[in-house]
Formats: sequence, C-alpha cells, structure tokens
Amino acid sequence: MDIKNCEDEKIHHIESVQSFGYLLAISPDNEKITVMSANVSDIFATPITPNETYLSDLVEIPETSLEHINALYSKIKETGGRHSYEWKFKNEIYHEGDWHQLVNSVIYASGSYLIIELEPSPILSGSCSAKWTPSDTDISPLLPSIFDLTTMESVADKIASAIRSFIDFDRVVVYQFDEKFDGEVIGEDCHPEMVPFKGLKFPSTDIPAQARALYVQNRVRCIYDVDEPTIPLTPSIMGSGRKPLDLSMSMVRGVSPIHLQYLKNMGVRASFSMSLIFENKLWGMVACHNRAPKYVEQRSRLICESLSQVFTWQLHGKDIEIQRESFQKRQRDLNNIISFVTNEANPLEAVNARQDSLLAIMRSCGVALVTPNSHYLIGRTPSFETVSHLFHNYSGNKSTDSQSVALSRVSDDIIENFKLNGIRGLFISPVSSRHGYYTMWFREPIDKSIRWAGEDASKSDKGKSLTPRESFDTYLDSVVDESISWSRDDETLIEGFEQLFIPYALGMKSSLDIQVSKLEELDKAKDQFLASISHELRTPLNSIMGWTDLALMDTTNHERLVEALNVVKRASSTQAAIINDILDMSRIISGTMKLSIHTVTISESIKDVAKQFEAGFVSKNISLTTLFKDETTTILADKVRIKQVIHNLLANALKFTPKGGSVTVSGKREHSNYKFFVRDTGKGIGEEHVNHVFERFFQGKATHNKQGLGLGLSIVKSIIEMHGGNIWCKSEGEGMGATFYVTVPIAPVASHTAALPTSNIIEGNTSHSERLKGLNILVAEDEEDARKFLKLFLESHGAIVTLAKNGLVAWKILNECPEAFNLLLSDVGMPELDGLGYIAKVRNSERTEINEFNAVALTAYAYTADRVKALKAGFSNYVSKPVDAEELLTVLEMYKP
Repeated sequence: MDIKNCEDEKIHHIESVQSFGYLLAISPDNEKITVMSANVSDIFATPITPNETYLSDLVEIPETSLEHINALYSKIKETGGRHSYEWKFKNEIYHEGDWHQLVNSVIYASGSYLIIELEPSPILSGSCSAKWTPSDTDISPLLPSIFDLTTMESVADKIASAIRSFIDFDRVVVYQFDEKFDGEVIGEDCHPEMVPFKGLKFPSTDIPAQARALYVQNRVRCIYDVDEPTIPLTPSIMGSGRKPLDLSMSMVRGVSPIHLQYLKNMGVRASFSMSLIFENKLWGMVACHNRAPKYVEQRSRLICESLSQVFTWQLHGKDIEIQRESFQKRQRDLNNIISFVTNEANPLEAVNARQDSLLAIMRSCGVALVTPNSHYLIGRTPSFETVSHLFHNYSGNKSTDSQSVALSRVSDDIIENFKLNGIRGLFISPVSSRHGYYTMWFREPIDKSIRWAGEDASKSDKGKSLTPRESFDTYLDSVVDESISWSRDDETLIEGFEQLFIPYALGMKSSLDIQVSKLEELDKAKDQFLASISHELRTPLNSIMGWTDLALMDTTNHERLVEALNVVKRASSTQAAIINDILDMSRIISGTMKLSIHTVTISESIKDVAKQFEAGFVSKNISLTTLFKDETTTILADKVRIKQVIHNLLANALKFTPKGGSVTVSGKREHSNYKFFVRDTGKGIGEEHVNHVFERFFQGKATHNKQGLGLGLSIVKSIIEMHGGNIWCKSEGEGMGATFYVTVPIAPVASHTAALPTSNIIEGNTSHSERLKGLNILVAEDEEDARKFLKLFLESHGAIVTLAKNGLVAWKILNECPEAFNLLLSDVGMPELDGLGYIAKVRNSERTEINEFNAVALTAYAYTADRVKALKAGFSNYVSKPVDAEELLTVLEMYKP
C-alpha cells in the first residue's frame, strides 16, 4: 500500500464488502448487473455474469423494467442518502433454503450505478412487490429520559447504556470532538472485564479527515469480525478498466487494513459506530466494541441511524442548557456589579472595591482599562509599559477598530523579554482602538493533565511506515504554562461590561481629571453623560437667542415681537423639560429611560420645531420648505422627545447647509407608520461614513466644523427606536446633501379631545360611558402601545376586552374559548398571521360558533382597494386608523347583543 499518511487512503474506494453482505451494481441505462461482490453465488443458484445478467432475471419487475429501474435510480439520486427497499425475487433463482424470505435490502446511487445491498436477517419482513420500506419501529423505548440529569456526562452515560442494552456489545462509549477533532470519552457503559475508557482522549489521527467526512455522510458502521476476510468486487478494476465504486453510503463496505489492525490492537473483534451530527458537522460518535464477532442486523442499524440524531439533540441540548445557565448566572452577577459601581461617585474606585467578584465572573486575574489620557490597572496585571507593548504587538493596525484578540498563551519571545507578573493568557478588546480606548484582560497559567488513550502516535510510531498505533494504555500528558481558553461567553460578558460600564466610568473619571481648558475642546471629550447635557441644553438656546436678536432688530414691529416671544417661550419650555429629564439620558445605554406617552399630532410637532428655526435659516439665506400630507395623523409618543429628534435633525441641516441652500421637511402616512424626512443641500456624507453617522462619537471627517461630541444622532436613534420606529440616512456623496428618514407607528385611535398621557388614561381620567356594555371583544393588534391604548379606550366605554399580539395568538384564544367573545376587532398588518389570514381562518372554521363571528378590521390601509380586500376576506366592517373616537364607538355599537 503506497500511502504515506492515513489521510491519503481512499477508504470509500475500498473495492470489497464484508462477508455478511452482498452487493449488486446495476446500470440504469440497460438494467445489467455491471459489478457485484464475489460472494453472490452463495445465495443465488442462477449464474450471474457481470455485464450480461439483467436484474429482471433475478427480481420480479414490471414489464417496463428498464423504465422502472431508471425511475428508481433517478428518485434515489435526487433524494440522496440510502433507503430500505423490498424486492420480490423469482423462485427459481435462489438456493434451497429460506434466506430469500429473510433478506433485508438497501439501495443508493453511486455515480452512474444503482447499488443494491442484501443482508440475511433474523427478522421476517415478508415478501411483497417492490416498494419503499418505511421505518415502522417505535424507537421511543430506546430513548433515555434526561430531564432530571444535570451534566453532559450523565446524559452520555444514559445514551451509552441504552445502546448497549439494544445491541448487547461489551463496551459502548460516547465521544465528543473538540475544535481540533481530538475526541474525549464523556460517557460509557461496559462489561466489568473491559478496560474503561471514560475520561480518556483520543487524538484526531485515530479518525483521519477522510474518515470523519465519511462518518458525516454514512452515519452507522458495522464491522462484524476483524479476522473475517473481506469479499472483493468483481470484475476487478485491473481486469475491466472500470472506475472504482464509490461506497460512501454502503452498509456492508469492506474495512481498511489499517483500521482492522487498529481494532486488533485495541483487543476487539467487532465494532459498531453511530455518528452524532449537528449542523452537518461531526459533533461526536457512539462507538461500540465487542471481544467476539458480533453482527448488528440491518434493521437495527437503521434504527440506530435514526436514534443518532435524537441522541445528538439530547447531548447538544443539554450542553446548551448548561452553558446558558452558567452564562445567565455570570451575567446577573455582572449586572449587579455594574449597577453598584455606576451609582457611586467614583465608579473606578467602586470597581476596585468589587474587583474580586468582577474578576471571578470574567475568570481572570486582572484587567487594564486604557483611555487616551490615562490607564487603570485592576487586580494582577503586568506594568502599563508591558500592557502597551502587548496591545501594539497583537492588536494590529490602529487606524481602524481592530478585532478582539484571545490567547491562552502569549508567545515565547514576549515571555522571555517582558515581565508579565505571572500572566499567560490575555484578551484584548479594542473598545475604540483608533481613539485609544481598549481593555485587556489577563489569566494566570493553570497546569492540567490530559489522559490520552495511548502515548502520542508521533512518538511511539516514529520512523515506521503507515501503521496504526499499538498502545491504548492511559498516558498522562501535562499541559503547563498556559491559561484556560477564552470562550464565546467570556467575550460576550466582556463586551457587555464595556458597553454598560466603560463609557460611563471612564468618561466620569476623565471628566474629573481633565483641565477646564481641555473641556472646551469638545471633539476630544468622550464623556457621554457630559456630552448629552451640553448637546441638549445648547440646541433650544440657539432658537431663543436667534428670535431675541430678530425681535430686537425692530422693537416697533409688535406682531414680530409677539411671535418671537411665543417661540422663546416654547423653546424655554422645551429646555426646562430637558433639564428635568437630563439624568434619563444616561439611562439610554442601560435601556431604563422612561417616556411620557401622549397622543401627538406629528405634523404639528414638526411645524412647531421648524418655526423655531425660521430665524436661523433666514440669517443664512437658506430656504426652508415644509410639505405634509395626512396632517391629522397622530402617533403615541413622548412629545418632548419627538420634538428633540426633529430639533436635532433641523439643527444639523442648518449647521451643514451653506448660505443660499435649501432644507425640505416633508411627511405622510405610509400604512401603519408616519414617515417624515429632513433633506438639505449641504456638505453631504461620504459613502464610507453613511453607515456610521448614528454611532456614538462619530463626527465624520476632520475638516468638518465639529461641535459637540457626536452624540446627537446616536441619541436621536435611541429615542426613535424606543418609540418603535426607525431612522436612516441617505446621501449621494460629499457636496450632494443628505436626507434623514424617520418612521414611527401611528396611534390606533384619533381623538378630537386634547391629547392625554398614557399614565392619565390608565388612571381613568378620560370620560366614561356605557355605550359598549355587553360587548366582549377579542382585539388582535401587534403594536404594544396600540394594544394597551385600545384596551383602556374600549373598557372606558363599558366593553370587556381580551388582547392578542397577532392573528395567530388571537386564533388560538378564539378556538379555546369562543363563548367568551361576541365581537372580533383586528388590525390587518401583523406578523406571523395578518388580519386577512386570521379572518380567513375564522370564516373557514367548521365550528358554527366561530365562523359566524362579527369582525371589524382596524388598520392603516385606508385605500378603497384595501377596504374591498378586507371585506372580501370576511370582515363585517372596516375602520381606518387613526380613527375618529366617535366613529369607532358608533361602528362597534352596531354589534351589541
């Protein structure tokens, strides 16, 4: 065998079968048996000559046998894999005996051949016409119960016991592969006389790459007897010039002599394996060994093939469950620490007070927090000079934000040339490396021993030709001077710590240390809290100053003076509201910012803010145009925050639009959202920067006239997203201007009365009536604020209301308890199951008490075609939103019992 490495052996072209199986390769083009195993004469009395004998000579096939074989081949090639198949053999072709009544068969495609594999079976499957054979065995008794198990090892032990009980082998082990495909035995059940393997590791060389690939394709493998000679295929490759058969999907494929010797060295005569596949990758294996020859009949192997997938999900699911529980506990502990330290006057000192807990959560011995102006070393770390060298050595190019770096051991030259204070592992997280912000976490070395099943093959077999390793005795391999590896959970927790704590803590510390003169250079400050205060207090002040100057230009103009005073009053009110809520801005990052929700006429809010900017635009000779459709459209929003968004967008437009330019503000309703945009003819934004404008601290090119800290658009994005909306930017490039688009969900009900905050509605300060008394309404609405608003509104007029977040949930509720309702009210545009699909299910229900329900559509699709579509779908009536409160009440009153 001229092979230098195991990886070079083409095991799928083995050209032999094991003695318990029989193989026929049929050419679909002519139905002839082209290749067969040399042992078929043991079962067939009729002589079979390759390339002369037809399959129809052996098997009862319809008269159109060629078409039948072609169709069978095409189907099996299309579906892939292999399938059980039953054949009815002709009485005259077999030897005396009953093997033909006790045969199992599988078929699969191999290149241009249809392969048939036959095996004698102790289970009578019955003779019948050729047909697909379903797997009719109930495998549930073979599945172990794992719900009360708390470790992967206990699950693996249960699986090993279940398989050993099923096939009765001396030893069954469950492997799990690591990223290098070294396998570790995590579960085992074996005969008392067998040497246990649990806890041992097997090197990846035991199962070379091409064998692993084959295990992914072919998930069960039986080796009946390592001492039994294999049966060659005939005619041979040399004698016929044919290409070797691809036996990747074979259940009777012969065995590599290398693997046979491997099993002999292990002291076993028979083996059986099941692949554990997750996401099309070899996650692990179930390997079974027996000291005597042992045949696992074909049907049992097919059952095990099905079991392997269930076992994979049991093992992987338990692995995920354990990891999730561990991660969630670490995350809770980290959140508690962050909550504590961010409420302290000096958060970095607070971290030092809690450093043991923090480092334990991160499984680290120390951390370096680095800013452009200072650094903070917590726990056991190298010196800052060494930290700086490590960062420059491993982090790559500082011109862009680098990827994180995770090492369980730094390089030898670093160890030799620097004082590391005993650390070996490090994790570098570039918070913003181009701005000089990063963290570096450290781990100490942990000596550990790995129990290998046999000494390393590269040592024991050095200088030999290709042979399997000879030793399986436990061999201890010590790993020293290396830390534990950094997991994905570690990285996620570090990222969470940085996002929630670092900007706040480092910003707070920097603001205390930087001189007053440096605070004037706002483009260098990275303190989010101070930046929010500066940004939010200055913008309304611009309007106050502008209108004051305009009024003073002509104090005799009474009309302009009154208008200016009104604008100043509105701007002052906005500023006062922002001052009252300024501390809430710091909570955007932690997601705890509160909104005071009102019913807001969005076009009026935009016009109010635009009015404040008229003086500024006039002073720069900039044309300001406002265009609105659907001006009565309302949204559920915090009016101050929405105006803050508009204020910021117009301030940016004024700032970056040159004299003589133009700014356009326009809005209209689009389905269930209100969409408006602010478009300017200003400096524009380069393509490379468009996707970054909403990032914290982003301010574009250095040539821009920077003011503030680049937090404005980031704050705007957070506010809009808290309202359930979206914001994005488009620009054709520098000098081409920019357009900012905003969408926010519209309110479900429009009211002629003054808008009231949600808190007042909940307290019941709106007017009440009994107009809807007697109606039990099931409401389907996907917008959470709209659901709550509808419930409060309808209940305030006497209705009993049940809420569902989409049509699917509403359909389930209605099916479970239809007698609880007498009217359906549903939005049309919903995820999972929209209103049209929901009402179609209602009308098509076989239950009379459901299909005759009155149903009213409530939606933003207000066109005639949409109304017709809703009524045709089965709705009894239709109301466009935002609806007039009186209109909604009048429509619903029609269906009172």
